[in-house]
Amino acid sequence: MKRQAFPSDDDGDTVHNNNNNNNNNKSSKNDMAVVMDGSQGEGGGQILRNSVAYASILQRPLRIHSIRAKRRNPGLQAQHCAAIGLAAELGEGVLEGATLKNTEITYHPPSTTDDPKEEEERTVEGIVNTAGSICLLLQAALPCALLGSNQTTKLVLKGGTNAKMAPQYDYWERIFLPTFQQWLGGADKVPIEATVLKRGYYPKGGGHIEVTVPSLLPQLPIPPLQLTDRGTVKHIQIRSFHAGKLPRHLATKMAKSAQQLLEQTFEKDSIQIDLEIVTEPNAVGSGLGILIVATTTTGCRLGGSALCDPKQKADEAGRVAAQELVDTWNDGGCVDEWMQDQLILFMAFAKGTSTMLTGSLTLHTQTAIEVAQQMVPGVKFDVQRLEEPAAASAPKSDGGGYGSDGRISGKHLITCHGIGYTGN
Repeated sequence: MKRQAFPSDDDGDTVHNNNNNNNNNKSSKNDMAVVMDGSQGEGGGQILRNSVAYASILQRPLRIHSIRAKRRNPGLQAQHCAAIGLAAELGEGVLEGATLKNTEITYHPPSTTDDPKEEEERTVEGIVNTAGSICLLLQAALPCALLGSNQTTKLVLKGGTNAKMAPQYDYWERIFLPTFQQWLGGADKVPIEATVLKRGYYPKGGGHIEVTVPSLLPQLPIPPLQLTDRGTVKHIQIRSFHAGKLPRHLATKMAKSAQQLLEQTFEKDSIQIDLEIVTEPNAVGSGLGILIVATTTTGCRLGGSALCDPKQKADEAGRVAAQELVDTWNDGGCVDEWMQDQLILFMAFAKGTSTMLTGSLTLHTQTAIEVAQQMVPGVKFDVQRLEEPAAASAPKSDGGGYGSDGRISGKHLITCHGIGYTGN
């Protein structure tokens, strides 16, 4: 059993206030700014989204430098500006430098603590004037709305609903959201309501989604996550969609090819496989894609997905999505690679010891842990490599944005000693 070490809170490029004696409380407005290297780890937008979300919730001054410095097109892109601007607005702070191609930003929390607002609901817009991912807007906005506000928040989000460089919206709706709600006790405890008003595809974007998010402050602290028993697969849902000029028969072909591969891998007599062929009636642009959701006997949800490129055959895209799910299952975790890094932020705020079993550890997850330990005083993560992988079991990258760079293969147990955040 090997142990993967990550920097503790005091090892990062950070200046902390040594007078912070209560980890449950928001930081004093006079704290010195946390200084974050935007090129560390995966070196991309996740560092920005997570860091500004933490700063917004904890009301910590923040400066991020060297933003995306190692990327081919360094600096902020449109979707980064929209995401961190949304998080800052939710925290009612001031964000400086959030303009295209900038490599440094500064977040200032509000200078005074106002009385609780009388309005029961507020509406906040996040707009990407490209096909930039709405899901990435949600990654920045959702924790701020849940943990940093005493109001219900209506998020009006516009941009791309289905993109290669990020999880599709359908993944958020059908895998992330039910997993998160299950952790906190069910949809009745966390009644997040999401509505798709318009789909938006590359290169135009133009999608429109509205998400109503309740404040979790009355329910805090978050209970610890216990996600270590994945059970066996009991149900697989294949959702194949088409929109615009792309005909329905291509979506059907894509779903059938995915089904065929899955039936070769899983015992079809013991697993129910359902097909859903969807014609998206209200969309900007043309789209063709697939999401596969495997649900286990213990409630774990694992996904495989693909968007069909113009030069790609539909049946090939179906096999890519199915193979992604098969590889994820063989990798041995309770979560897929798209999920593991998204839960890190919430584990940091939970009370007690959270545990999550993953397969191969992505660079995004490693970076999310490092950022959490730099931004949240008192939080501590530990990662154990439980076993070496079989040669063919590690998930293969299809260029979806996460890739294989920095991935640590094998089965891992992530443990987090959270701060039990109460919002006080």
